[in-house]
Amino acid sequence: MDNPAFENSTESDGSTKANANTTLDVPSTPTNAARVRKLTPKINVIHYQKSQTDLLPTLHEIPTATENEQEQRPLGHNNGINPEHAGTSAFIQKGIASAASFRKLVRNMSRDVMPSIDNYRLSYQRQTSARPSLHELCNPEAAVVNEEVLLDDLNDTPTVEGPKKIEAVEEAVVEKVKFGWIEGVLIRNMMSIWGVMLFLRLSWVVAQAGIAETLVIIAISTFITLVTALSMSAISTNGEIGGGGTYFVMSRVLGPELGGSIGIIFTIANAMDCALNIVGFAQTVLDMMKEYGGYIIFDGALNDIRVVGTLTTIFTCAVCGLGPYYETKMKNIMIVIMMVSLTNFVVGSIRGPENELEEAKGFIGYSVDTLNENWKSAYFVTDGQMQNFISVFSVYFPASIGILAGANVSGDLKDPNKAIPKGTILAIIICSISYAGVAIICAATVVRAATGNVEDLHNGTNLNCTINECNYGLYYDYQAMTLVSAFAPLNYVGCFAATLSSALSEFVSCPALLEVIAADKLYPYWMVGVLGKGYGPSKTPYRAYVFTFLLSMAFVLIAELDMIALLISNFFLATFALINFSTFHISLVKPIGWRPTFKYYNTWLSLLTGVMSIGCMMLISLPTAMITIAIVLFFYLVVLYRSPEVNWGSSTQAQTYRAALTSIQQLVHIEEHVKNYRPQILVLTGLPNTRPALVDFAYLICKNNSLMICGNVVEEKLTYEARLKLQQKAYRYLRFTNIKGFCTVADNSDLQTGTPAMLGLAGIGKVKPNILMMGYKNDWTTCDRNSLDQYVMTIHTGFEMQVAVAILRLKEGLDCTDIVADFDDLIPQPPIKKVKNKKNKSKDTSIVAETSTIPTIEPSTECTAVHIEIRPVNITKKDKKTKNKKPEEKITLRDVAGNPLPKSVLNSIVLFQRKQKKDTIDVWWLSDDGGLTLLLPVIINSRSNWSETKLRIFCTASGVHELEREQIGMAMLLSKFRIDYSDLVIITDVDEPPKSKTKKWFDGLIRPLLQTGINEGLQLTDGELEAFQYKTDRYLRLRELLLDHSSDSNLVFMTLPVTRKGAFSAPLYMAWLEALTANMPPFVLIRGNQTSVLTFYS
Repeated sequence: MDNPAFENSTESDGSTKANANTTLDVPSTPTNAARVRKLTPKINVIHYQKSQTDLLPTLHEIPTATENEQEQRPLGHNNGINPEHAGTSAFIQKGIASAASFRKLVRNMSRDVMPSIDNYRLSYQRQTSARPSLHELCNPEAAVVNEEVLLDDLNDTPTVEGPKKIEAVEEAVVEKVKFGWIEGVLIRNMMSIWGVMLFLRLSWVVAQAGIAETLVIIAISTFITLVTALSMSAISTNGEIGGGGTYFVMSRVLGPELGGSIGIIFTIANAMDCALNIVGFAQTVLDMMKEYGGYIIFDGALNDIRVVGTLTTIFTCAVCGLGPYYETKMKNIMIVIMMVSLTNFVVGSIRGPENELEEAKGFIGYSVDTLNENWKSAYFVTDGQMQNFISVFSVYFPASIGILAGANVSGDLKDPNKAIPKGTILAIIICSISYAGVAIICAATVVRAATGNVEDLHNGTNLNCTINECNYGLYYDYQAMTLVSAFAPLNYVGCFAATLSSALSEFVSCPALLEVIAADKLYPYWMVGVLGKGYGPSKTPYRAYVFTFLLSMAFVLIAELDMIALLISNFFLATFALINFSTFHISLVKPIGWRPTFKYYNTWLSLLTGVMSIGCMMLISLPTAMITIAIVLFFYLVVLYRSPEVNWGSSTQAQTYRAALTSIQQLVHIEEHVKNYRPQILVLTGLPNTRPALVDFAYLICKNNSLMICGNVVEEKLTYEARLKLQQKAYRYLRFTNIKGFCTVADNSDLQTGTPAMLGLAGIGKVKPNILMMGYKNDWTTCDRNSLDQYVMTIHTGFEMQVAVAILRLKEGLDCTDIVADFDDLIPQPPIKKVKNKKNKSKDTSIVAETSTIPTIEPSTECTAVHIEIRPVNITKKDKKTKNKKPEEKITLRDVAGNPLPKSVLNSIVLFQRKQKKDTIDVWWLSDDGGLTLLLPVIINSRSNWSETKLRIFCTASGVHELEREQIGMAMLLSKFRIDYSDLVIITDVDEPPKSKTKKWFDGLIRPLLQTGINEGLQLTDGELEAFQYKTDRYLRLRELLLDHSSDSNLVFMTLPVTRKGAFSAPLYMAWLEALTANMPPFVLIRGNQTSVLTFYS
């Protein structure tokens, strides 16, 4: 293999210029800095003398703004204020320059930029400043790139027009409504927690579990939600979070697979919670209709709930469709109603029953006896099912799930990092206390069962359900809070406010989640992406609203509150479990970027809560838990199969690095064992796309087994950009062909010096190359002597560094540089989109477009294949001619002129990708090199494309008398190695002289290389040929045997002759290799490092 310069790159030389000392005093930016700074920076700079060769002044050349300054150097400004006279601070004072233009001024005076938040913000939009690269800083003559500011020039901001432009920007910012922690999180969470369970099921929970176990249920729920809130707060304060709340946080921590699946689960759970509150609202409406007039719609039961629920769902969708502003304002009104309603309940409990009817229904006022009676549990049959602690817990738990309502609208919060922890934790504390208080009041004032008949009260039998039918009390009356309240209708209004506000919170969360999930493009467009399309100036996702409406309606039509509560508990417990697990995982891994400002969390407490959540799922309903896990697993596998091109810096990535580092460190201290030997290959490919067959052959050995590194030796010294370009191009090819390997570049060196550098530096610890693989140098007879010597010395260098050496030869050659067009030119480029900025100038977003559709390459495995298939990740058009939902776009390899390649050439390129026919792999194991000559064919034979081929083993014997003994010994050795082979051939006549025909062929090969004297350009001498005549005759005899036995094989392996430094010349060594491999099938010369790689011990 020759050593061409794969890429040419020049590096411009430049000298740095000495600058004078500079004193720069800039006050630190206040934490609450406004968009337009009106403070005057204090900048004191020494006078400068401008160089004639400088186009821009440097930082030490900024003029001072003192009154004693006498120098005047006009800059050409005619607006009455000379910047050089007034100084930099006067720019902002006079209104000539905003903060953005001030930063541009400093950038023009020095390529260094001041620390700015804009330099650390990830955005596809233009930034007010751009950090220069090291190349720009170190090379004065280098062009400055990415220098974009919001204001093009100081002349764009005159004194009069500047404030107008600034006001316009401020007005545009005000249009986006943002909420503080009280409106956005606290009130939203409280109204979600104060939902249907508070008014319709808490009294029933007290009746079943008793006040003692009820407080335990509330405590368990509070513990799970509070620890989950602490975990959520820790993650949400570890950097800025965008819209999507819980989904955004979890997907960025756990990665797209788990984050995307739990985002879908959480969306369904929010829709179910919305339906739960709407059903509760409908049930309350029906109870009120029966209480005040006895009205019914159809049957007074489920069908009536469905009718009222449908109308309520339409109303909820309409209100949420108006936007978060109106939804939040409505919640602010409803919380006032809720507070009045709860106050009404407390006042009523203190006042006691107003009449005998209330007392007959079980409301007797505060009583120690009643409290003692309701202290213990008394589980009862409800709806044909005997209740227990777990079933009651499953009904109550949805009361606690509203803790994520504020986090779900994180995109509408002014400061989500502070608002989410403060508002969520405070809401949990307030609501848990209120739930416990209401439970105690109900237990102390209302009996478990009562007839509701005044006559029974007079007879003293209103509490005896054995002789009378009981329809009231905590067991039977879901409106017990209404009975206790001072003004009953106000309690109904409070229930309406609680259920509607919770329904609004959950309903508005679903479209927001779907929009963010669709924007991340984790799932196919038809599955989720179609729902995220926005309409109108505000890009409202109306499709997501319609989908949320339909999903909520599906659960509303169930019309059974307890059944919906059972389903919703599992979905939210799964969400809570993953939130806690994500906090546990990232705090356990502790990546460098894990620095949450919220410190009140515990790693192991998060793990305990996650386990508790999973346990509660199983206890509540094992079938429902299995369905929930199956749904999570399905969406997980969808994302895993699609492998979206996202990089969020998740904790799983940090764990992967940590695990890899730990494993490598452990391997360093483990002594190598022959049973764990793995062929780790450094293959000299240059750019991988120039020698695809060599890359495929090396990967055939290393696939799912060991390390493969593609080495590229470049003679020129490369700049950082040129090196990065080479590596990116190499990895792009490996990725497209689905080859898992690494690439390395050795520049400013030749083949002889670059190869040992890569062998010594590539890899780490025990994960480093132990095989050097090369392509055969086909032009060895015509190339210059220096190139040939380097090639042979590279082989010798591999032996000196105690690594195995393998050489692959194909008849057609390996280098496709001059045959196939550049691989990047064959890949269809995505269309470049143009967008308009505020100045109506088209802006190139090709970088975004290129990352949105990334193809992968899969070579065809058919023997007649002539195409390489490319499958873009994001495809929106469906192929109507095939049943496959992912249409594949095919491209044809072409030559440098753009013409299709001949079929024979294409088949040679994809030789090691094709399914092989039922033929043989011949192994000529001539010398004991440790067994590598035998091991590599065994590995290749185990691959699916080569599994139908048979191994044939060829060995040599000293003579006929040694034939039988050698055959028995070799057969026993192969049997102990557990190697399946079809035939074992012992060659006995290897020492016989070659035929005259073979000698004549060899003479014709080396004749052009023979010289009669010793001078420059010497190739071979007659003396050298005579000295090594025995070796030459042996290799020629081996050639005859190869032609007789292996000329029709699929692949041939043979032990590589060892080079001896200074013993013979490079042309003679290459002539021997030519004699062995010429006109043969794909041929591999391999020599191990004389260390055993095979063993028959267990």
